[in-house]
Amino acid sequence: LMSTQLSRQMILLNQNDKMLDDLYHSYAVSVHLSDSVLWVLYILWTEGDGLTQKEICDAWYYSRQTLNTCLKHLEKEGYIRLAPLEGNRKSKRVLFTEEGHAFAEKIILPLLDAENASLDRMTPEEQECLITLVHKRTEFLRAELFHAGTTGKI
Repeated sequence: LMSTQLSRQMILLNQNDKMLDDLYHSYAVSVHLSDSVLWVLYILWTEGDGLTQKEICDAWYYSRQTLNTCLKHLEKEGYIRLAPLEGNRKSKRVLFTEEGHAFAEKIILPLLDAENASLDRMTPEEQECLITLVHKRTEFLRAELFHAGTTGKI
């Protein structure tokens, strides 16, 4: 049985995770985008466009179906184009159009500014500690869930 203290800590961590999700969701709503479309713009802006759909799915844990839906929407709006990879007709690179780059800049830069300013309020040591502990918690949970046999994807 989990101790009351440990249980309370998990509740606080999960509430914080939910609060972070809600902050990003509220931002997406404020700029009239779905969460997934916001994140796809964020990924393309921060990682540089030209990634393949598979690279985005693998690095950011999106299902192919979700990503495909977002990309179709962004393509229909004229914000991205899908360019076939040389020597691999199945795989496509995701590229901003000129209009898409300007749109993403307007949407993503204020979000990045807020993220960077929030991290900047911490000391470099606190930033490093936060990143290390968040990764550690995620990896430990992944291992425990895998060990429990509850999911095959991780």
